[in-house]
Amino acid sequence: STVRWNHLFNDRLFLNSTTLFSDYNYDVNIGGEDGENDGFSITSKIQDLSLKEDFEYYINPENTLKFGASAIYHTFVPGQITPEENSNINSIILQEKYAWETAAYISNDMDLSEKVKVNAGLRYSWFSQVGPGDVYTYDQDGDITETETYGDGEIVKTYSGLEPRLGITYRLNEQRSLKASYGRNRQYLHLVSNSNSGTPIDLWIPSSNNVKPQIADQYAVGYFQNFNENAYEGSVEVYYKNMQNQVDYKTGAELIFNENVESQLLFGDGRSYGSEFYLKKNTGRFTGWLSYTLSRTEREFEGVDFGEVYPATWDRTHDMSLVGMYKLDKKWTLSASFVYRTGDARTYPVGKYEIDGEIINMYDKRNKNRLPNYHRLDLGATKIIKTTSKFESSLNISIYNAYGRRNAYVVNFQED
Repeated sequence: STVRWNHLFNDRLFLNSTTLFSDYNYDVNIGGEDGENDGFSITSKIQDLSLKEDFEYYINPENTLKFGASAIYHTFVPGQITPEENSNINSIILQEKYAWETAAYISNDMDLSEKVKVNAGLRYSWFSQVGPGDVYTYDQDGDITETETYGDGEIVKTYSGLEPRLGITYRLNEQRSLKASYGRNRQYLHLVSNSNSGTPIDLWIPSSNNVKPQIADQYAVGYFQNFNENAYEGSVEVYYKNMQNQVDYKTGAELIFNENVESQLLFGDGRSYGSEFYLKKNTGRFTGWLSYTLSRTEREFEGVDFGEVYPATWDRTHDMSLVGMYKLDKKWTLSASFVYRTGDARTYPVGKYEIDGEIINMYDKRNKNRLPNYHRLDLGATKIIKTTSKFESSLNISIYNAYGRRNAYVVNFQED
């Protein structure tokens, strides 16, 4: 939910104030087998309450200044297990976590000449883990070395740093341009996905006294061109991203509903690089676009595969989207979109052994395997019912996954 207030101070200065509340959560219900009382539900969520103040100051037609500040209060509910009635499963509620995230920024859009445009910006961000709650410190083996209890709002750990960015556009002529950019980002919330798990439930954790913020430096260069009096537009871009303080899990880690989940984590570096191709048709009864990305996302951790480079869980070699829209008449428009991408990386078992009657799986190198490639076709039809100077009403009918592709969400292995 959002409340926004805009104010025009004068012809040059504009303010946009935003108050926002968001509640991101998932609830997974796992029913018990017939005759067995082992059904339960898993709940996890992140709640944010934020305030943003964004100013725009038009110095002149060739120079626009933007500046502002923001503050977010995060509430993390790492997980809760609620058993079904008469279930043998125990109820578990993990300790909630809290944090403040604030930032201030300034940026300038400048037309240095008819051919050169520059966007330069600087942002400074802060992140503070706060109480109430118990805070643990771990050694390299994951053992607790220190426990402290913090009161409501008491600061546990603070991180901060600069995030510069620079973008330059050079117009070769009316139809062609070159673009180059650099940007640094700090990420204070971390996604940990266990690619060994039979149920791939994502785990979000905040930066803390044990987990540093991730830092990414991205470089990109692109060529852009319009064709046939702007009826078509296309682009080719290459990028490289260097990432520090990446978060992954130890081999054999217990991530789900572990109060000491930070003891199961490893930290290392990563990189992502690739090429993006884009072609769009803007005019006529038939419009649409084709986009394709060829990329790699890799990680390197001392505690994984003896320091060898391995693909990230979300590494996708190929990622393609094809979208088409056809205007039958003034009221009816037909649409279709097709998406295709390489399956996510997973770690499959390659063997097993038995200890005291318990089967233990043996795994190969991290993320060496893949889910089947993902693809689907969506179809739609839209009819404009009424249009006035202030309102437009329309009816849309859509078919999701038109040919019923059974894309894999999880791969399970049966004991043999």
